Amino acid sequence: MVIVVVRDGLRAIRRFLVPMDVLQPTLKVLAETGRNGYEAFVAWGGTREEDSTFIFRAAYKPRQKSYKTEDGLHVVVEEEALDRLNRDFNEQGLILAGQVHAHPGSAYHSDTDDLLPIVTILGGLSLVVPDFAAGGVEDRSRFSWFRLRAYGEWIPIGDETVIEVA
Repeated sequence: MVIVVVRDGLRAIRRFLVPMDVLQPTLKVLAETGRNGYEAFVAWGGTREEDSTFIFRAAYKPRQKSYKTEDGLHVVVEEEALDRLNRDFNEQGLILAGQVHAHPGSAYHSDTDDLLPIVTILGGLSLVVPDFAAGGVEDRSRFSWFRLRAYGEWIPIGDETVIEVA
């Protein structure tokens, strides 16, 4: 087993690369789930490069339960599934550094998104896709990207962070 240790989180990362072979399957999962009116979470694992670049290398849909409530939509990834996700990524030498989900309308980070993330590494990414990802990759100008600045505090991506989809 490979153990990945990241002492300073990912706060020094300034460039994230998202290959299409990670993004497209993610959007497919979100769109399929969204057609039934539910949200889903997809986790991204990747590697930190020598410079201040991080490359996502895998997308993984952990076991989860989706709910429709009076307060809106909600996804729960239980502790056992999170443990399995982290073990699988760790065995591959990957860091759990990205989480993705879709909203039925506009893309934003809700209070629930802030307080119940899958990604907990400082500097990690959260992507919210509008319209249950119905627009696919072509709709990426409407995606909303966030970074974890402090526990429970996700901020919109600023000019200091570059996201490259290739």
